[in-house]
Amino acid sequence: MSAVPNSTPARPALHLDRALRALPLFMPYVYALGFIIAILALQPALISGHDMIDGRASLIVPLALIAYGQTFVVITRGIDLSVGGLVSLCSALLCTHLNADGPVLILEVIAILGVGALLGLINGVLVAYMRLEPFLVTLATWTIAAGLAFAVLPIEGGAPAPSLITALTGDLFGVPKSVLAIVVLFAAWAWLRRTMFVVDLMAIGSDERRARLAGVRVSVRKVQAYLWTGMLAAAAAIWMTAQTATGSPRIGDDFILASIVAVVLGGTSIFGGLGSAASSVAGAIAFMLIPTLVFALNLASFWSICLQGLVLMLAVIANALVQGAGTWRRG
Repeated sequence: MSAVPNSTPARPALHLDRALRALPLFMPYVYALGFIIAILALQPALISGHDMIDGRASLIVPLALIAYGQTFVVITRGIDLSVGGLVSLCSALLCTHLNADGPVLILEVIAILGVGALLGLINGVLVAYMRLEPFLVTLATWTIAAGLAFAVLPIEGGAPAPSLITALTGDLFGVPKSVLAIVVLFAAWAWLRRTMFVVDLMAIGSDERRARLAGVRVSVRKVQAYLWTGMLAAAAAIWMTAQTATGSPRIGDDFILASIVAVVLGGTSIFGGLGSAASSVAGAIAFMLIPTLVFALNLASFWSICLQGLVLMLAVIANALVQGAGTWRRG
C-alpha cells in the first residue's frame, strides 16, 4: 500500500503567503495609528475634544467616500479621474439649481446621486464595452464635468438648502455625524467584501480572461464598479457642500490625486486583484492626518506635501516588496 503524502508541511507556507498578501491592507491602520499617537504626544489638543474630532472627521468623510468607490475601479485595474469634476459639478448644482428647502430636498439629493450614477455609467460603458483606456476616458469626462461646473457656477458662491446642512452636521445621539459616517463605511465593507460583486471584481483584477471563462459577467461588473464610484463621489459632494455651506466650481480638484493616494496607502494593488475599501478609508484617515502632524511639529505647511509624497513612496515600495516576496515564494 502506497503511503499518502503528507501535506501538512505545505500549510505554514500557504499561511505565510496569505499573510504577506494581506499585509499591505493592514498597513494603513498602522500609519493612521502612528500619526495619531505622534500628534497626541506633540499637541494632543489638535485631535482631542468633541469639536476637534468632529472637524477632523468631517474633512475625512468626503475623501473616504471617493476612495471607497475608487477602490472598486482600481481592483479591476482601472482608474477614475472624473471624480474631481463630478464633485465640483454636484456642488455647483446643490448651491444653485437644486437648493430648495423642504420635502423636495429628498428629490434633489436623489437627482445629485443620479448625476453621479450617470457619469459613472458613461465611464463604465466606454471602458467595459468600447474597450477604451480608463485613464483617457475618465480624463475626458473629468474635463467635461469640470467645464459644466463652471457653466453652472462660474465663481465660488451660492448656498445649499438649510435642511441639507442641518441633516449632515452636528451630532446624532451625542456622537458627531462625521464619526458615524466613517464607522458606517467600515461596517459596510465587512458585509460588502463577501458579496459576489466584490468577489467578481477581485477575479477580474487577478485575471480577466479566467474570470470570463469562469462565468463572471466582466463588462457588467466593470460598469457597476464605475457606477458606484460616481454615486459615492456625488455623495461626497453632498457632504462637502453641507459642511462648507457654499459651492465652488473647483472644490473637487484636490480629490483626484488624494483619492488615488488613499487607495494606494490602503494597500490596494494598482495591478488589480487585491484591495479593501475599508483599508482605503484608513488610508484616507492617514493621508488627512499628515497636515495635522506637520502642524504639530511646528513645520511650514509645504512640508505636508513633501511628507505626503514620502509616505506614498514608502507605501508603494513596501507593497511592491511584499508582493515580490510572495511571487518569489510561489515561484
